[in-house]
Amino acid sequence: MRVLLATHNPGKIKVYTSAFKTYGIDVCSLDDLGINDDYQEIGTTFEENARAKALFYYHFAKIPTLADDGGFEIDYLKGEPGVKSRRWLGHVCTDEEIVQHLNKVIPLIPPNQRSARFVAVSCLVKSKSEIYLTRNAEEGYLTEKLRKDYPAGFPYRSHFISKLGADFNDLTLVEQENQHRLKNIQELIKYL
Repeated sequence: MRVLLATHNPGKIKVYTSAFKTYGIDVCSLDDLGINDDYQEIGTTFEENARAKALFYYHFAKIPTLADDGGFEIDYLKGEPGVKSRRWLGHVCTDEEIVQHLNKVIPLIPPNQRSARFVAVSCLVKSKSEIYLTRNAEEGYLTEKLRKDYPAGFPYRSHFISKLGADFNDLTLVEQENQHRLKNIQELIKYL
């Protein structure tokens, strides 16, 4: 079985490829299939964006297609940046721009009100009539301490402490099984 992973994000490709490999499922990327068209996320929810993106790329590939939309929500900021996590500053931001902005914002949030989460909504399209959505989150809080070795493509991890009490990057493999995207894969795998 082969699944198209509808993203150019190197961090997501690494996470999903590794996870699907444990189930014996091959993952191909948009680049692998020579798909250069970009889907413009215009939805107001993670669910709208994940579903529309999966259908958009399924149209090109005609194989099971997995797309996700997710982001980072800060409770004190009423869920911002949310669906605009990559465009928080009004344009598509680099990892470095997001980290710099976090460095400015976090000190303005009272320490006891820094709850935050990573949200991921994954959509698997097997056909136009077989569409499956799942949503999970990794709860935690913001810290002013900068973690410079965060994974490429995941700048919010630079200042995030998991509810498990560890830097997100320091979680063991067992703890990572609880990560929001991996939970989504576990819930969607039954449809493949």
